[in-house]
Amino acid sequence: MTTKFSLEEVQKIARLSSLELTEKETEVFAEQFSGIMEYFELLKTAEIPDVVTNVDESHLGDSRKDKMVKSPVSPEQFSPYLEDGFFKVPRVIDQEN
Repeated sequence: MTTKFSLEEVQKIARLSSLELTEKETEVFAEQFSGIMEYFELLKTAEIPDVVTNVDESHLGDSRKDKMVKSPVSPEQFSPYLEDGFFKVPRVIDQEN
């Protein structure tokens, strides 16, 4: 797998994210994305032992109990973008491929 991001790939990601990037920003993101992917490739080579010893499991039974509490804020107070009780948000992904 290649870890080098092309400018075209960054432009596609930007378009799918509804971002407008300058040429310089596109180049910077390509370098940053490539660096991140190279780090993931490095992590694939890390040796991880099959058995972990001396693990303290005494805290596992200390989880809190979840309880439902009615919110004092109604959806109408939270956002003006409601339609039939649902939040209406702008489309993010184009219909194009």
